[in-house]
Amino acid sequence: MNVTIDFKTFLILLVLIALIVLIIYGILLLRKLLVTLEHANRVLEDVEVVSEIAAARSSDLDGIIENVSDAASGLSDAMADKSLVTTAGSVAKAAASLKGMFSDSNSGSAQEERAAKRKERRENRESRSDRRKKN
Repeated sequence: MNVTIDFKTFLILLVLIALIVLIIYGILLLRKLLVTLEHANRVLEDVEVVSEIAAARSSDLDGIIENVSDAASGLSDAMADKSLVTTAGSVAKAAASLKGMFSDSNSGSAQEERAAKRKERRENRESRSDRRKKN
């Protein structure tokens, strides 16, 4: 029994085999790309949270710097007048301003909301990782 294959048929067979291998390789590559994109999305979510916190802190710091600047200018004006009563009042005003800044920045619903968002995102990530481990 003899099997005869001409050269053209042999080349077509080789091209088809190479095409099948290439398709399988492409599918595996796309699968890994999807995992990479999912990871990049999680990183971007974390970056969004951090940038929200930084923006909130920046606006808090602007208010604090403005209050300190006002207090310092009031203190320097009071020192220029050399009035003991005015100086004492300016120092008291500066101390009250500093106390207000720190009490406002350490409390408030904005911080609680940010903490709740962080906790929710953390729980979502943990549930996604649990689902992946089960698969």
